[in-house]
Order: sequence, then structure tokens, then C-alpha cells
Amino acid sequence: MKILPLKQNIYITANPTAKTEPKPEKDSELIIPGRIKLPFIAYKHRLLNISFKGDYFENNYTKKVKNKKYQGIGLMEKNEVGNAEWYDFNKVGWEHLSKEPLDWEKATPRDFYVFLQANALAEGYETTWVKRFNYTNRKKALATSHSIDSRKVKEPPSNAQRKDLYNDKSFSTNIDALLDTKHHKSLDKPITDKDGNLIIDAVVFDTETTGTNTDDTSRPLDKIIQIGAIQIKNGKIDEKSGYNQLINPEMHIPEGASKVHGIYDEDLNDAPVMEQVLKPFVNNYLNKKNGIIVAYNSQFDITMLNNAIKEHNSYSADHLKPKRYFKVLDPFLLIQRIHPYVGASKRLSSQYRYLFARNMENAHDAFADVKGTVDVLKYSLYYLTEHRKDKSKPLTLREVLLFQNGFEVPNIDIPLDAQGCNANVNFQTSYRPVSISVDNYHDGYKLTAQQIEELAPIIGEQNIKKLKNEVRDEDIGLKLPSGYEINPPETQYKKDDKGLQDAFYVMKKNFLKVLDFAKIEGYNGKTEEEIKEIIAQKAKHYIHKDSIDFWMKNPNPEDIKEGNDLPVFEISKRVMLEK
Repeated sequence: MKILPLKQNIYITANPTAKTEPKPEKDSELIIPGRIKLPFIAYKHRLLNISFKGDYFENNYTKKVKNKKYQGIGLMEKNEVGNAEWYDFNKVGWEHLSKEPLDWEKATPRDFYVFLQANALAEGYETTWVKRFNYTNRKKALATSHSIDSRKVKEPPSNAQRKDLYNDKSFSTNIDALLDTKHHKSLDKPITDKDGNLIIDAVVFDTETTGTNTDDTSRPLDKIIQIGAIQIKNGKIDEKSGYNQLINPEMHIPEGASKVHGIYDEDLNDAPVMEQVLKPFVNNYLNKKNGIIVAYNSQFDITMLNNAIKEHNSYSADHLKPKRYFKVLDPFLLIQRIHPYVGASKRLSSQYRYLFARNMENAHDAFADVKGTVDVLKYSLYYLTEHRKDKSKPLTLREVLLFQNGFEVPNIDIPLDAQGCNANVNFQTSYRPVSISVDNYHDGYKLTAQQIEELAPIIGEQNIKKLKNEVRDEDIGLKLPSGYEINPPETQYKKDDKGLQDAFYVMKKNFLKVLDFAKIEGYNGKTEEEIKEIIAQKAKHYIHKDSIDFWMKNPNPEDIKEGNDLPVFEISKRVMLEK
């Protein structure tokens, strides 16, 4: 394949071995001096391919990694002339890729970026985040909008809450406190020694809870059901300091929350209540001697902890001090400041995949999340240390906390944009629509007439009629709102209305919602939900051996100079090898 540059980042690929050029429709021509003349139209089958510098990454990275099944050339099928051509989406996905974590003892930069490509394909395929997280309709990832540049965090909610230890979580208040150098002298301790090694003391903690209601007092506030924690001493994890405690919240855990963290009511029957746990944890573990508090998405965990402290103080004479938000290191915020365009999702497990090319084991277990938080923290601190303007001066905790809160620190060589994120990177280069050739690509849900007939013996004739819209509303018990009249039976449906036949739905939840409207029912021992799932599986629509437009993370390190936001291989490797 010959690559012909059109302009920056856009290339035409032409097949010089073809016996005849495909005859184009009448159109304008593109003349490249000193090269061949090509009609400037989209030929069939990849003759025009707008992607990450054409096939450059594919040829120089993807196809060079040959010993993997779910990344590199292992993801690709061969075409009719024996060349790797189609990305097989039967192999794309984190479930597959997690089986091939990067071996950091042997990994090369190419291995790392090829892994990131496979992860980017999985991210774009498995979630709707990427389709929404693009520069045509957003400035930043959804989480960033909520946690960094929203009005709620920029300013105190009201003057009455300013300096309120329980409720004032705003960055402006944090910066006021951090700029007051006469106080909180412990924050002036360096985080690294003269050789760049971490010397920080910290307590990393995480919680699992009954839900996410931290401040809406019109309904019961949610409570902590697990605390996981570990201490960092002089930059190294103290394995003996591990803390993992289940807590009986004395309230029901909603099923939705249990599905996330895997903790159910019966698991906590013999666990102590918060009053038995809180005082020793706050006084003996989260104390000044053990260092600064670290939490991923700290606003949530610190608020949950302070709610417990507030409840304790309401009936106990032995008061506990609530934790101050400005004295908490938060890798959730740090990594968004540093890498705003690495991963559309800012969840800890999602960021971990991009930073370290492996799965974070037992995600949503408080103790496992703590260990993952440590790794992201170390990456962030090493990154900031390498970006000192004056390498003879180590960064202090105060400087890192100011940067975390969107303040441009004199000794950190990272300009910040309007949202307080790294201005050296940009959205347009980091996430792009690309043209890729795919096979087995599931793009939505569509029932053909043949598929509907094939479902008949499995789901029953009555459900078939409902799929075809051949059942009157009165027969399926449709109840209209007050004031509406049911039309005469002969006008309940149109004879030419095919119901769900050939209707296309991108998202499964929308397809299932339509099945709800059709009032699909159970059949032959199978429940209504089981029948709907059978229909959904049958309706899966696939694209085979064709090109598609696909939004995804740009994995090409050669675009870093143009603003592509990628993890630094050397820093990721350092963190992993230190484990």
C-alpha cells in the first residue's frame, strides 16, 4: 500500500497492484506535484482511508506485535490476498484483552501503545462514553465537567457554608487555605528526595457504601459498609499496615449498590457498626503522624466519612474532628489535570487500564481500590516531579495540592487551560473519528422478517404477533391515561405497520424498552425478561468485512508533539516495576 499525504494527519491510500483503477463518479481531481493524479472521492474498500496518519500506526505498530491473540496483528483477519485487513470484533473487548496484561519486565514502548490501541477499540466498542466524549459536543470528559469545572466546585454553594468543615468542598476555599503559608506547615514537606524518589508519608483509603446520597437530607443519607486503607511510609507501601473492615450500616443495601461492590445485607450481619469502628480509625489510622490522606474521588469518600463523624458528634461528648478537603491528595483530580484526554471514563479501573495496561483486580472492593489508587498517585507524583522547572527544588505537598485544585504552580511546567487541565494536550488530536475495516462488528439491534419467524417456536405465536404489531391494544390490556378514548378495533393498528420488523436500535436498553411497549410476555416456562433477552440476542446486527467510521482514542505516540494525550511509558513502567 502506498501512502500519499494530502495534508497534516490525512492521507490517501492507493493500491498500485490493482490491474485497473475503480472508475470514479465525476468529481474534482486532486493533483499532488511529482506524484500520480487521483480522483478525490471515496473509493470502495479502503482506497480512501482517513485515520491516524493513514495506515502508519497499523503498519509500524499493530502489525509488528505478533505474539498476542487480542492485540496487535492477532486482532486482524487476512483478506483474499493474504494481508491482515479486518479487525475481528469477536476478539475486541476488555474481557479478552485483560487476559493479556503487559509484561512490564519485557515490555517495549511499541508493546505499550499497541495495547492502548486494543484498549481504545474496546472502549469505543463497549461503551457509549466515547461517542459522547468527542470535541463536536463536549470540552472535556463527563467526569471532568462534574469534578473540575462545574460551578459547584469552583465556588462555595453559599456564603453560609463558607468555612463549613462539613459542607464547603469548593476549590476556591481550598486554594485560600493552601496559599496561607503561615499555617499547615506539614504541607511544606518535599514529596521526593534529590534523586526523584518518593519520600511521602500518606494514608490511602477508600469506602464502599449503601449508595451515593451524601447530602440530600430530604431522604436517608447513605452509609459506609466497608473501609479499606493502607499506609505509605517514606514513599513505600507498608504492607503490614493494611486495613480492611466491613461495617454493618443498620439499613438495607439496595440491590443496585450490591451489584456494584458485591456486598449484600447477609454479608454484614456479624460486622461491627460504625460507632465501634469510627473512633479508632480516625484517631489511630487517619492521624497527622501517618501523613496526608489520599483518596480517589475524595469528595465522595471524605463526605461519607464526615457524615459518620457528624452523626457521632451529635450524641457523643467525645467529639471527632471532620477531615478538611484541602488536605487530601486526590489522584482522581490529579490525573484529570495531567491527562484530561486519556480515557473517556475517569473511573479508577478505566484509568488504570490506560496507565498500566492491565486489569485492576477486584475493582469496587475497597481494599483493592486502595492499591490501585496508590499506583495512580505514584504515577501522578512522578509526572509532576519530572515537570519541575527548577530540578534542584523538590516539589512540596502544598504545591501538588495547589496544582490539584487548578492553580498554576511556579515550579510546575504545565500550563493549564480554562478548565484547569494540561494545555499542552488537545482534544482533536487525542480522540478522533477513524475509518477502520471491521468484521463481526455489532452495531445495534434489528429484527428481520426471517428472524421473527425463526423465533416463533421459542417465544410463542402471541409474542410473534406483538413483534409484528398484529395484536389490538384492547387484547393486550393497554390502559390509556384518563381523558383518552380507545379507538374502534378496526383502527387499533395499520395493516401496513410491520411493528419491530426492520426497525433499528443502536442501544440495547432502547430496544428492550420497545419490547416493554409491545408487552412481550413469558412463554413455555421462560419469564418475560428471559424472552426479551432471547429476542435481543436474535436481533443483534453485525457488520462483516466492511469499513466503518469509529470514534476512538488515538494511540499513536508520534502525535504527542501535536497534542495527543498519552501516558508516559517510562513513568508507567517505573510504577509497575516498583510493585
